[in-house]
Amino acid sequence: MSDFVDQSATLDRDGEDDSDDNTTSRNNDPDRSPSASGSNEEDSSEEEDDDNEEELAKIREGFIVDDEEDENLSDDEQERRRKRRRKRHRHHAEKEGEDIGHSRNDDELDEDDLDLVMESRGFTREDDDVARATKRQKRQEGLTDMFSDEEREDQTEAPKPARGLLDEFDGFIEEDEFSDDEPRETDDRHTGSSVKSGRQAAISIPGVNEEQLGELFEIFGDGEEYAWALEAEEAGNDDEYDEDEPVTELKDVFEPSELEHLMLTDEDNTIRGRDEPERFQIMRKEFPKYELSPEEFELEESWVASEIVYTKHKLLDAHPNLESACKKAIRKVLELIVKDSLEVPFIWHHRRDYLLQPRKRDSTTSSANFDSDLLLDQNDLWRILQLDIEFHSTIEKKRGVDKWVKSLTLNDDLLMEFHSRAVNLHDYQDLSDYIQFRYAAQLKDIAVTDPDISTADQEPKNSDDEDESNAPVTSRPVRMKRPNSRSSTFEQIRSGPLYHLVRAFGISSEQFGLNFAEDKKLHFPEDPVELPLVMAEEYTKSSSSDHFLYDDPDAALTSAKNMFAEEIFHDLRTRSFLRDHIIRALVRINIHATERGKKVIDEGHQFYYFKYLRNLEIADILKHPDMFLEVLQAESQGLITIKFKVFEFEAFFKRVLGNFESDNASDIATAWNSERRKVLQIAMDKLIFLLCREIREELRSKCQLAIAQQCRIALLERLDQAPYKPEGFELGTVPRIITISNGMGEPGKDAAVAVYVDDQGRVVETIKLGDSRDDTFRIALTEMVKRRKPDVMGMAGLTVASNRLRKDVLEIIKQEDITIASEDETKSERLIELLWINDEVARLYQNSPRAELEFGELSSLARYCIALARYVQSPLLEYAAMKQDIVSIQFNRLQTLVPEELLREMLDTAFIDTVGMVGVEVNEALKVPYVANLLQFVSGLGPRKASGMLKAIAGSPDGHLQSRYDLVTRHIAGKNIFMNCASFLIIPWEEQGTRSSMYRNEMTDILDSTRIHPEDYELARKMAADALELDEEDLMDLENQGGVVAHLAEDDPEKLNELILEEYAEELLKNFNQWKRATLEMIKDELQHHYREKRHEYKKLDEYEVFTMLTGETRDTLGTGVVVPVNVRKVADRYLVVRLSCGIDGNVSVMEMTSRTDMPYPAAMFYFGQVVRGVVTEINYASFQAEITLVEEKVDYAVKHPVGVRQLRDLIDRNKWDEWEENQDRSQQAQKRKEEQRASRVIKHRLFRPFNRKQAEDYLAPLQRGDLVIRPSSLGMDHLTITWKVAEHVYQHIAVLELEKENDYSLGRVLKVGEERYSDLDELIFMHIQAMARKVDEMINSEKFQKGTKEDVEKWLTIYTAANPSRSNYAFCLDMKHAGYFDLCFKAGASSKVVVWPVKVIPNGYQLRRAVYPSVQELCNGFKLMYAASIRKR
Repeated sequence: MSDFVDQSATLDRDGEDDSDDNTTSRNNDPDRSPSASGSNEEDSSEEEDDDNEEELAKIREGFIVDDEEDENLSDDEQERRRKRRRKRHRHHAEKEGEDIGHSRNDDELDEDDLDLVMESRGFTREDDDVARATKRQKRQEGLTDMFSDEEREDQTEAPKPARGLLDEFDGFIEEDEFSDDEPRETDDRHTGSSVKSGRQAAISIPGVNEEQLGELFEIFGDGEEYAWALEAEEAGNDDEYDEDEPVTELKDVFEPSELEHLMLTDEDNTIRGRDEPERFQIMRKEFPKYELSPEEFELEESWVASEIVYTKHKLLDAHPNLESACKKAIRKVLELIVKDSLEVPFIWHHRRDYLLQPRKRDSTTSSANFDSDLLLDQNDLWRILQLDIEFHSTIEKKRGVDKWVKSLTLNDDLLMEFHSRAVNLHDYQDLSDYIQFRYAAQLKDIAVTDPDISTADQEPKNSDDEDESNAPVTSRPVRMKRPNSRSSTFEQIRSGPLYHLVRAFGISSEQFGLNFAEDKKLHFPEDPVELPLVMAEEYTKSSSSDHFLYDDPDAALTSAKNMFAEEIFHDLRTRSFLRDHIIRALVRINIHATERGKKVIDEGHQFYYFKYLRNLEIADILKHPDMFLEVLQAESQGLITIKFKVFEFEAFFKRVLGNFESDNASDIATAWNSERRKVLQIAMDKLIFLLCREIREELRSKCQLAIAQQCRIALLERLDQAPYKPEGFELGTVPRIITISNGMGEPGKDAAVAVYVDDQGRVVETIKLGDSRDDTFRIALTEMVKRRKPDVMGMAGLTVASNRLRKDVLEIIKQEDITIASEDETKSERLIELLWINDEVARLYQNSPRAELEFGELSSLARYCIALARYVQSPLLEYAAMKQDIVSIQFNRLQTLVPEELLREMLDTAFIDTVGMVGVEVNEALKVPYVANLLQFVSGLGPRKASGMLKAIAGSPDGHLQSRYDLVTRHIAGKNIFMNCASFLIIPWEEQGTRSSMYRNEMTDILDSTRIHPEDYELARKMAADALELDEEDLMDLENQGGVVAHLAEDDPEKLNELILEEYAEELLKNFNQWKRATLEMIKDELQHHYREKRHEYKKLDEYEVFTMLTGETRDTLGTGVVVPVNVRKVADRYLVVRLSCGIDGNVSVMEMTSRTDMPYPAAMFYFGQVVRGVVTEINYASFQAEITLVEEKVDYAVKHPVGVRQLRDLIDRNKWDEWEENQDRSQQAQKRKEEQRASRVIKHRLFRPFNRKQAEDYLAPLQRGDLVIRPSSLGMDHLTITWKVAEHVYQHIAVLELEKENDYSLGRVLKVGEERYSDLDELIFMHIQAMARKVDEMINSEKFQKGTKEDVEKWLTIYTAANPSRSNYAFCLDMKHAGYFDLCFKAGASSKVVVWPVKVIPNGYQLRRAVYPSVQELCNGFKLMYAASIRKR
């Protein structure tokens, strides 16, 4: 019955459905008379009541409390019940309002009341035919106020008859004339499923006429007989609602982190409901008051314009006349963002005219051509938005300073002067520091009476502290604190007697600031009559007691100097002039390697190219933002230090000191000048440190922003690709595709998989093909392609082996003649194309949770192929589906050095720009979450508003959007959001019977399928009517046929080319002050081609990109001149075949094998499996082949001069490279190496390595058991150490004593190990090491050996004897703690303990308790006899 009630709709007087379509439901006013529902309902309900009156009465007693029971309640109880009901109703209303962002009116006029109201206002009801004919016009009238610049002053007034959307075009745009007496169409506001209103409404069922509906009522009734039960349930629920019982909310059920992840917090709900772009709300949430005063906005316009114009110097240098137009455009964009809350995509697409400067037309220029210069591009628009946020941070600081200045009511000319001309954040920070330093005591007094003042400014910067924050300084709004203790200390000095000593310096900080700024001595210091220390003596104790203020005169004088230096440090004029005119021009940046850096950063290190950079200017850093970020990275690793210095500081300081010292010539003047010099030194050190720190953080922010912008551009290039265009189809058509991959491509292990995805994105078929060289592979692939008839085939892989698979597939296509036919007139056939597909998304997708959710039953390789197919069909959708994982894709090698939040913001702008270009089919997004991922990037929306919009649309009566205007009439979006997003939400206008035609009805407008904004619909209709040369009567006739635009689309859209748009634009500018020349061009293009694909064609990978995808190598890591290890795979007489670590093959000609002349043939130097170092001389990316040289001199040069470092150093000015220090370090390092070589021994043996213990173990780790190295010994020059691998993770280090040595560096004639003596190393290795290794192998291969640790063997013995109590057993295992030993573990019965005896491995035998046994068998027998003897002794 509830389903029946939910489908109810209001019928007009003639019984016709007045809803938008047959499935739309409307509820009448709850107070409307039941007779309005028709006689059938009333008769049915009365008949049913008569038949069951007695039974119903019984049931009612259990469900309904009648009025008599209410009367029996006390007044308090009745009042509480009424409050609970009201609170419950209010609670439901608020919940409903949160879902759609707007509250709804509860009152709606019924038909009779509406007639009375309209008659009183002078209107008349239209006939149904006229209503239908003018329905689209009236919908336009209902939305007129959406584009009004003024809000209605009185929202409670009765609605006035609305005029057309563009009434201001009267006299210019011809429109259909309608009477002002025509009423508005009532809003479809109340679409809820209220039981009471649903019962009383008339019923309409699609496909059932009134007569059939009456028959249904006679048979089944209309549900009225159960009305009492529904009312009782509602009343019962009201009674159950307890006012005192807390309402369960989401935060009571879920953890805060979960709610935050799901975006269901109170803050998220507020963002959803507020009529402001979501991204703007997120960016502006830190600002308590975002609105600017007219003066503040004017200040912002000036500042932002100067910042943007500075970055447009290339354009403006070439066209100086565009500067004023550029500034005007910047100001307009700022106004649209700040005042109108319009996002970048809307401005770019619908306010383009403000971004263009039309070129002057001469007599030869056709009026049909629109030539203009682009003043601002999309990057500029996003930058303006960022600058707006930065400026608001400044404004927050300004407001805090303003509050202080107003509260203090000071007579400080310096403060007022700089306060009036402050512009940026640094200016207001200087003012903040100055006020807190100068007026700390007054601020404390004010804070007592006004606590807000105490938090009105930021804590002054302590020049001794350094901020290492990665976030840009101006990216966050400031929060201010009360003056700190440091300021309080200076305030005590200022108010105490010591301040007289400060004044004794003869010049104030303000006077010094004037001298400094003017670079001349406007104020002359006056020298006291006493020496500094003599005057300081007066402040060592108070005049009234023996209490000492300072211990000695030096301490008093030091405090006075520090105080004076602090005043100079905080002086506004000094700091401002030094920052703006001195530091930025004279500061230089030097990079010095630390002691650790000198060792680590050798010539092959990635940081070597800036190791010796000196005297870098700010401009040098900004040219190479990637370099500065690497410098900061190296500094964080302790490899280098960054030092800022002032160029020719001594001359600068001397010049400044000259304006600070006294010109007098006396011992007293000399003494005071000496103290002044110290004061100036302290002040300048603090000022330069502070300002250099500012520069450092500014450079960090700008360089991070530059890298983030590079990532944005890289992503834009990937997103700006249309789907692969099938042969004969228009751009934007989605292809059918088969993708193939064999993953790692290991023969006999990795079988190839193929996937077919149709043009709807559905995975239709997945097959396993096996080995590409088998006939089964050929047959299966051929049958699949001929059966599915794809438009294209694609492939990718994880290794170079995929290239071999590609060759096999191409051979099959050629041999089997697998072709596709063109869809154009020629119907020509060609072999199907096999694409290489970018797999950076597929690699991340194949094992992701999203892939498991979508295709959990398929293998990861099949999911990999699905992602490849989706990429070809829409790169935009594939990247958007990655969501938060998008930062896992590498767009720039240094993107990890950029704060992730900044990187995500910049990547999001790329999505927003691209979605603004292609739009989103909103009804498709309702059904397909894969498409819904794009909705958050629509202008005005975000993840929260997008989800809320989809929920609101899905919850509407018909479950989809029939018109863009539904966003407003259904209260899905407010005015601002509608303005931002409307044109980017597509409602396709398809022919009946197509997939999208299901959403069409008489309210659907063909313009909803274009990029034209609803504010320009009337202009578009005017252009269409003029192109068709139609009059008003013709337009009326076309209303029932989709309108004039639909008629133009069926007729000939090219007729629009005959319109002179220049005259349209001039008329609009003349009459309405609206310049819409670019908009008119856009409208014309959209009327001819609805949402035509504007992305570039699908970008096919070139040879280098394929090479990088399969090998993971780039030109930097594998290019000409790069040193690589190679594995020899084949040794021939004239060449070598080698394999690089990335999987590609290399060729070494005989001339590139060695520079030695004594090599008889290649096999004498090289053998299969040998690893040697070589240099790449040439590389063929298409064939995955490289030419390698092994010549020693070429390899050594490439090692010392890495190609990557050489290329980076070429970008740096050689005058800024400290070659002297580089040569000094080289000499020192060479000397150290020489000394180390002199101290370390070199033995001429193939197994000798200059290793230490750890290096030897690491070297032997991947080798076989029994392998060894000979290395120097720490015991002295008369010892060697042999390290051999006993087992995995077990290495024995054997000390070898050398006897009969000729000198310290020669090898002894006799080598002694223990008591054994050997004549040379080979004999020692064979007779000792290898002999022990054979015994280890014998033991491990014996049946009595157990793998695992001693504890594992003991556990095994315990289990064995527990199962066999009367038996004993034993086993051997490796002693992991003592290399060269085994543990003999035995247990004599279940009740006995496990006993462990060590067994030592010796050459050619084993030693157990001083007894030696040549074999394992004899060792076992000996153990048994030994154990039996020990038992007998007991």
